[in-house]
Amino acid sequence: MDIKELAERSNGIRSRYHELEVKHHQSEWSIEEDLLALSNDIGNLNRLTMTKLARYYDETPYTLEQKLAENIWWLIELSNRLDIDIEAELEKFLTDKEKQLGL
Repeated sequence: MDIKELAERSNGIRSRYHELEVKHHQSEWSIEEDLLALSNDIGNLNRLTMTKLARYYDETPYTLEQKLAENIWWLIELSNRLDIDIEAELEKFLTDKEKQLGL
């Protein structure tokens, strides 16, 4: 699966969540609320990573793999809401790093 397909599927899922937000809270989440959700998920990812490394105990109903994928989903969705072409930006980032490192 390429980044464009990931973005399209992510957008479809987020659209459905927006419908549920309007249904239950009369408005869609703001970008700031999306960022708060991402921050929470990053915390869960950190705890799950520490659990895998035997430095913490597992207290979440998620797996490390699920939470890592969800964090990527949030980043893709936030790039969409902020009108950022994440595929182009990743390409530029990787090209810059490859040049800096002589790859």
